[in-house]
Amino acid sequence: MTDRASVTSWMNELKEAWEGGDGDRAVRLFSRTSRYYERPFSPGTTLEDISSYWKDIAGQDNIELDYTIVAVEGSVACVHWQNRFDSPEESKSYHLDGIFQLEFDDEGFCREFRQWWFMEG
Repeated sequence: MTDRASVTSWMNELKEAWEGGDGDRAVRLFSRTSRYYERPFSPGTTLEDISSYWKDIAGQDNIELDYTIVAVEGSVACVHWQNRFDSPEESKSYHLDGIFQLEFDDEGFCREFRQWWFMEG
Protein backbone atom coordinates (compact mmCIF):
# COMPACT_ATOMS: atom_id res chain seq x y z
CA MET A 1 0.00 0.00 0.00
CA THR A 2 1.15 3.49 -0.83
CA ASP A 3 1.62 5.92 2.06
CA ARG A 4 3.01 9.44 2.50
CA ALA A 5 6.42 8.15 3.57
CA SER A 6 6.86 6.09 0.39
CA VAL A 7 5.65 8.98 -1.81
CA THR A 8 8.02 11.36 0.00
CA SER A 9 10.91 8.97 -0.60
CA TRP A 10 10.05 8.65 -4.30
CA MET A 11 9.64 12.41 -4.71
CA ASN A 12 12.92 13.13 -2.89
CA GLU A 13 14.71 10.84 -5.32
CA LEU A 14 13.05 12.64 -8.24
CA LYS A 15 14.00 16.00 -6.72
CA GLU A 16 17.66 15.01 -6.37
CA ALA A 17 17.79 13.71 -9.93
CA TRP A 18 16.02 16.74 -11.39
CA GLU A 19 18.00 19.32 -9.43
CA GLY A 20 21.21 17.46 -10.24
CA GLY A 21 20.41 17.51 -13.96
CA ASP A 22 20.64 13.73 -13.99
CA GLY A 23 18.05 12.60 -16.52
CA ASP A 24 19.23 8.98 -16.39
CA ARG A 25 18.68 8.88 -12.63
CA ALA A 26 15.19 10.34 -13.08
CA VAL A 27 14.34 7.81 -15.79
CA ARG A 28 15.27 4.93 -13.46
CA LEU A 29 12.35 5.97 -11.27
CA PHE A 30 10.07 5.19 -14.20
CA SER A 31 11.58 1.83 -15.19
CA ARG A 32 8.32 0.08 -14.32
CA THR A 33 6.01 2.83 -15.53
CA SER A 34 3.79 1.51 -18.31
CA ARG A 35 1.90 4.75 -18.93
CA TYR A 36 3.81 8.03 -18.75
CA TYR A 37 1.68 11.05 -19.63
CA GLU A 38 3.90 14.04 -20.31
CA ARG A 39 0.96 15.28 -22.37
CA PRO A 40 -2.59 14.14 -21.61
CA PHE A 41 -3.45 12.35 -24.85
CA SER A 42 -0.28 10.57 -25.92
CA PRO A 43 1.36 8.44 -23.25
CA GLY A 44 4.92 7.27 -23.41
CA THR A 45 5.00 3.52 -22.97
CA THR A 46 8.70 2.69 -23.26
CA LEU A 47 11.82 3.80 -21.42
CA GLU A 48 13.00 5.41 -24.67
CA ASP A 49 9.83 7.55 -24.73
CA ILE A 50 10.34 8.57 -21.12
CA SER A 51 14.07 9.26 -21.65
CA SER A 52 13.31 11.64 -24.49
CA TYR A 53 11.30 13.84 -22.11
CA TRP A 54 14.10 13.98 -19.54
CA LYS A 55 16.88 14.94 -21.99
CA ASP A 56 15.80 18.58 -21.71
CA ILE A 57 17.18 18.98 -18.18
CA ALA A 58 20.75 18.57 -19.45
CA GLY A 59 20.79 22.20 -20.63
CA GLN A 60 19.29 23.68 -17.46
CA ASP A 61 21.07 25.42 -14.58
CA ASN A 62 20.05 26.42 -11.05
CA ILE A 63 17.24 23.88 -10.99
CA GLU A 64 14.98 24.01 -7.94
CA LEU A 65 12.05 21.65 -7.37
CA ASP A 66 9.67 22.08 -4.46
CA TYR A 67 6.66 19.90 -3.83
CA THR A 68 3.78 19.23 -1.48
CA ILE A 69 1.96 15.94 -1.26
CA VAL A 70 -1.70 16.89 -1.56
CA ALA A 71 -3.29 13.48 -1.08
CA VAL A 72 -2.59 9.77 -0.97
CA GLU A 73 -5.55 7.48 -1.61
CA GLY A 74 -4.96 3.77 -2.07
CA SER A 75 -2.18 3.43 -4.64
CA VAL A 76 -2.54 6.97 -6.02
CA ALA A 77 -0.79 10.14 -4.87
CA CYS A 78 -1.43 13.72 -5.94
CA VAL A 79 1.57 16.06 -5.67
CA HIS A 80 1.68 19.80 -6.28
CA TRP A 81 5.10 20.89 -7.54
CA GLN A 82 6.94 24.02 -8.62
CA ASN A 83 10.13 24.07 -10.64
CA ARG A 84 12.46 26.95 -11.38
CA PHE A 85 15.48 26.81 -13.65
CA ASP A 86 17.70 28.88 -15.91
CA SER A 87 18.34 28.19 -19.55
CA PRO A 88 21.81 29.55 -20.36
CA GLU A 89 21.27 28.82 -24.04
CA GLU A 90 18.27 31.17 -24.09
CA SER A 91 19.52 33.54 -21.33
CA LYS A 92 16.15 33.05 -19.70
CA SER A 93 14.69 31.87 -16.38
CA TYR A 94 11.60 29.69 -16.09
CA HIS A 95 9.00 28.99 -13.42
CA LEU A 96 6.66 26.01 -13.79
CA ASP A 97 3.76 25.04 -11.55
CA GLY A 98 2.08 21.68 -11.83
CA ILE A 99 0.43 18.57 -10.49
CA PHE A 100 1.62 14.97 -10.62
CA GLN A 101 -0.79 12.09 -10.33
CA LEU A 102 1.31 9.06 -9.43
CA GLU A 103 -0.01 5.52 -9.27
CA PHE A 104 2.25 3.02 -7.53
CA ASP A 105 2.42 -0.76 -7.66
CA ASP A 106 2.60 -2.98 -4.57
CA GLU A 107 6.40 -2.70 -4.50
CA GLY A 108 6.40 1.12 -4.49
CA PHE A 109 7.29 1.64 -8.16
CA CYS A 110 5.39 4.20 -10.21
CA ARG A 111 3.23 2.31 -12.72
CA GLU A 112 1.37 5.31 -14.11
CA PHE A 113 2.57 8.91 -14.25
CA ARG A 114 0.45 11.88 -15.25
CA GLN A 115 1.32 15.54 -15.07
CA TRP A 116 -0.28 18.86 -15.83
CA TRP A 117 1.77 22.03 -15.68
CA PHE A 118 1.80 25.69 -16.56
CA MET A 119 4.68 28.06 -17.23
CA GLU A 120 4.81 31.57 -15.87
CA GLY A 121 5.14 34.28 -18.44
